[in-house]
Amino acid sequence: MRGIVLVVLLVGCTQTPGEKAQDVCQAYCDCLDPGALPSTITTCIDTQCLPQLPPVTDQCLDCVFAHDQVCTDLYDQCTDLCLPVNQTPLLGGMP
Repeated sequence: MRGIVLVVLLVGCTQTPGEKAQDVCQAYCDCLDPGALPSTITTCIDTQCLPQLPPVTDQCLDCVFAHDQVCTDLYDQCTDLCLPVNQTPLLGGMP
């Protein structure tokens, strides 16, 4: 799914702030429990991530797209750009 979103971005479409937030949360929640049921991922996105995620910057979104295939890279490279430090442990990152 994230690959499809990246292709859409490359052809010139712009994402809404809500779509950006959804993509960032999807990447982080996928990393919390790889192989989790879609309902578990949806719950993570809706209850743990979206309510606390600040507005997603283009820099954050670019980082997430570049590193979403390797969770440790996502946490190491993107967390400071995307999530406030006090919320990192909630989404599985390093404190």
